[in-house]
Amino acid sequence: MSKSRDKRSLDSLDDIYLEAIKTSESENRDESVLSEDFLSGTVFSAGIRAESDSESSYGQLVIHSLAEHDPAWFGKEVAISADKMRVTVKVSLGNRLSAYQLNYGLEQLGVTHGVLWQALTEVERYSKSGIQGEVLVARGTPAESRRSVNLPEVQRVSAIDGSIFWLAEGVKIDSTLRSVLSLEQIEKIDHSVMIAKAVSSGTVLFSVCQNSAAKSGMNVMGEIIDPDEDFLPVAGDNVRHNEATGVYEAALYGYLVCEEDTISVLPPIWISPDRRSAYYVNCTQIGSPVYPSSDDLLHCLSQLNVQEQTIRKNIIKKLTDRFAQGQLLSAKSVKIAEAIAPRPGRNARYDFFVDIGEMVGPIRSDGTFDLCSRNSVVLVVLGDLIAEKTTVTKGVDGFDVFGEVLKAEDGIDQHVAFDDVVRVEEREGQIFYYAQKNGNIRFSLNKLTIADVYIINGNVDVNTGNIDRQEDLLIKGSVLAGFMVRSKGSIDIAGSIYNGAKVLAGNDITVGEGIIGIDTRVVVLGNLTVVYVQEAEIIVKGDATVLGYIYNAVVRANGTITVVSDPQHGRRSGRIISGLTCSSKAIVVSKAGHPSRSGTVIAIHPDPEHTGQMKKLEEEGRNCRESIARISRSLPFESFDSVVIKKALAQLPEEKRKPLIKLLTTFNNLIKRQQNIELLRKELSGKMLKNLRTGSIQIIQEIRQGTEIQFGDKKICIAEDMGGATFTLYGGEIFW
Repeated sequence: MSKSRDKRSLDSLDDIYLEAIKTSESENRDESVLSEDFLSGTVFSAGIRAESDSESSYGQLVIHSLAEHDPAWFGKEVAISADKMRVTVKVSLGNRLSAYQLNYGLEQLGVTHGVLWQALTEVERYSKSGIQGEVLVARGTPAESRRSVNLPEVQRVSAIDGSIFWLAEGVKIDSTLRSVLSLEQIEKIDHSVMIAKAVSSGTVLFSVCQNSAAKSGMNVMGEIIDPDEDFLPVAGDNVRHNEATGVYEAALYGYLVCEEDTISVLPPIWISPDRRSAYYVNCTQIGSPVYPSSDDLLHCLSQLNVQEQTIRKNIIKKLTDRFAQGQLLSAKSVKIAEAIAPRPGRNARYDFFVDIGEMVGPIRSDGTFDLCSRNSVVLVVLGDLIAEKTTVTKGVDGFDVFGEVLKAEDGIDQHVAFDDVVRVEEREGQIFYYAQKNGNIRFSLNKLTIADVYIINGNVDVNTGNIDRQEDLLIKGSVLAGFMVRSKGSIDIAGSIYNGAKVLAGNDITVGEGIIGIDTRVVVLGNLTVVYVQEAEIIVKGDATVLGYIYNAVVRANGTITVVSDPQHGRRSGRIISGLTCSSKAIVVSKAGHPSRSGTVIAIHPDPEHTGQMKKLEEEGRNCRESIARISRSLPFESFDSVVIKKALAQLPEEKRKPLIKLLTTFNNLIKRQQNIELLRKELSGKMLKNLRTGSIQIIQEIRQGTEIQFGDKKICIAEDMGGATFTLYGGEIFW
């Protein structure tokens, strides 16, 4: 440029340049406000200016007007990009501005590198011809990149607040997709809103080009620019590096998840927390949808270690065929794998062919049979099929979608012991039991036997006389007044037991009708089943079941007394009227008392055996106390201290000492026995008290006025008619 400019002009240009640099380093101001006015030059701070040139990177511009110092600059402006990589001159009006004047002005502004002389000539032509326009007159040399990264599927964006987010085709990628796919219930996924970018296996996610010989650059101000490096994402889940091509690609079909600096591909699979099912999750897709093929989903399941046996391949084929045909899927999820459920084993079962409805009651929780409702005598003949057992089987284990074993429950076996008079045949998981003799089917302690049975084809009367048998008895008639029947087994009486008769069974008794008469006594060492009881005295070691009613009788059972309400047994059915009904366990009855009959007592008392033991202990304790008192009076000792006794014995002659030692030994044994009796009494008393506390009286429908409820020595009298109630003993008082 011309060297003829005077010093003042040069100094002025230097001042303009220095002030321009100072202004460019000051804080940003609103673009609509004039920021500085010096030497008639104007500096504006402007926003980002869009450029068609892909190499432009303007940021903020510093615009210089130099017209006050050189008239040729009138109507011209110089703009320097904020990154100092571009300089433009805008020609609007004014005189001719030569290329040398333009270069000199740029030098004064510090532009020393990348000046385009052909562009300066173009500006000179514009100014000479009066053409308006803007010309790029200087361009910096960009530094080469040591590492360039290409992201074809996504863009990484920094927000104003400094946070990072990712875009796919201009849509923000949901960063919460991973947590959504980890929800515990598939229903929550079905109700969530999920937008995702799907990619196929092999899709290039980013590529990296390294340039170790990258050269530095220089901006228009002559400042060195070091080689830079593009941001390099972290390869996350299911992103692999292809060694052959050098790119990073999706290792399987799935949804892109971009978290901070990491790119991952999540398989579109949700697996239940119990690992019993796997679902394809159908997200709304960004851009052109990419749907999986059958191979894609099978590959995903394989990568998740889902076992092939659990995969529902037919469902996957139908699903992917639908995708291939361009049909949309409205469901958010589809089950594509399911655990092989364990198959529990078969429980053992007995089917009886000998009047099972009456003979054997329900099976208890421990696998034994409740026999309280059975007939006492059930006859079979040689060769009869008694029972068939379906044998137990083991369960078949299953496994979850990962192949972990799901343990199956084995079937529960049931055991009924059979004696040697039962023939056993086993075939194909079934066991058959046949009678090898005539007799009575008997259950005892879960053992089935065929007992000998003595049959009386009519009544027990003057023709038969009293009956006393070792085997079971089947009486097809009644026991008439005054006769006695005794059996060490069970007794089945088709008719009734009449007044004055005495019946004793070592096992169960079943009476087809009633037990009648104030002088009648029945003792049952097993269970009793009878239709009704009227004025008789009955003692039962086990349970007593009355199918009709109890009227003015004494019934004492160690087990549960149940009075069943059944209309076929008349209007009194299910009722206890007058008399004493006492159990050591529980009483269940529909109605208690009667408006025209008083004296109904329903009681829970301790086990008679416990009561008898307590009486014996009390009597023995009383005898011990009396013997101790008698001996203590005959002993010549003022004190029973062992030292005193030994000293006194040592002074006695041998003939007197020996009898005295014998007496002292007896005395000592009595004291020890008394102490032991007291311990036994306390233990037994605790059992009896527990017996009372666990007992209950349940009256289901109604309780008449005057009915007395007893628990041991505690009792209450019902003051007025009331509905059903259950009575128990608590804290020494009767509650209901």
